Amino acid sequence: MSAPTRHRGLLLTLALSMILLTGCWDRIEVNDVALITGAAVDKIGPNTILLSVQIFVPRSSSNNAMSDQGANVGNQASIVTSATGENIADALSHIQEKLPRKLFWGHSEVFLFSEDIAKDGIRDEIDYLMRAPQPRERAYMYVVKGMARQMLTTQSFLERNSAEVMREISKGKLSLSTTLADLARMLVDETGAAATPWIKMLPVSAPNNYNNIPTPVNGTAVFLHGKLVGVVDEFTTRGVLWIRNEINQAVVTVNPEENSPSSVSLRLISSSTKIKPVIKNGIWSLDIQIRTENSALQNSTSLKISADLKDVTIIEAAMNKDIEDRVRIALNRIQKELKADIFDFGGAFHRAYPKEWEQNKAHWEEIFPKIEVTIHPHATIQRPGLTNIKEVELEEKPRK
Repeated sequence: MSAPTRHRGLLLTLALSMILLTGCWDRIEVNDVALITGAAVDKIGPNTILLSVQIFVPRSSSNNAMSDQGANVGNQASIVTSATGENIADALSHIQEKLPRKLFWGHSEVFLFSEDIAKDGIRDEIDYLMRAPQPRERAYMYVVKGMARQMLTTQSFLERNSAEVMREISKGKLSLSTTLADLARMLVDETGAAATPWIKMLPVSAPNNYNNIPTPVNGTAVFLHGKLVGVVDEFTTRGVLWIRNEINQAVVTVNPEENSPSSVSLRLISSSTKIKPVIKNGIWSLDIQIRTENSALQNSTSLKISADLKDVTIIEAAMNKDIEDRVRIALNRIQKELKADIFDFGGAFHRAYPKEWEQNKAHWEEIFPKIEVTIHPHATIQRPGLTNIKEVELEEKPRK
């Protein structure tokens, strides 16, 4: 085949391949979409919900005040708009009717559900969010005390909007963190239990609000078979995190000396929780091993933490007691009262005793509250720090 013939064949092949190129006929420009950063679902009737979406508006604004319709912070603005419907899909269609731009879920940071919605059950709402192509599976989930819409309209001074505030709270791992994908998996788990962060806004007028701005308070919302069955507070949530091996950052303050208000504050370096299930003579039990490494932050006691190993042991024992107390409180509240296995004890028994699990999983809700749990905390101080002023004074002036 001659060179001109080969060239003509190549050109013909390229020309024919261009027919298959579709181009960008269905493209949507950024200027044509409304970016949803957060959504809230409230119950306003037996078969009616209120869907509120927070929409990011990238434009300058001289108004820095928060109104019921939206928030303007710095040079960025967010508006909150709502509509009613029988479900999320129905309400979202009514919101779309009021907006000139096409709603886009791809930037959604958080999904909020009011306690009233959560008590009725959230399976239908999660089903929609998992079926729809745009909502992010990594978006964080919250149950809100009161109206969830109000949380979206709360002003933020550090972030662009309230959705980013709640995203940063979840990313910080100081409290429970649950994504849409996590919640969907828990709702179909054999134990029937699930947990999400629970949040309420501390008003400016509250006695323990020293910031003079709305302040979030975090806890844990406990679900059984898709319905909210109870809420635990911040103190108990720390115990939940110890058991679930989800505590990454923490400052623990203990009082190691009896009859003394002086304390030692320790920062968590690392933590590991291992759960060992045991079935013996028909009795189901668990052994929880919690190992933590810590660094000393502040010492206001008479203990010489950087020089005396006996004093270090006393502080470690105090931290062990603090961990065990928090874990025991969490177990009493969730295992004995709410009877919802948000700790995945069922999964531990399933992996260790698959045959026994298959025989008894139908009765798990009866077995779970009766499981005997033994707690073994092992806290160590790896970084006692340099000698502080108080310890120098003690060296110069012996303890009485």
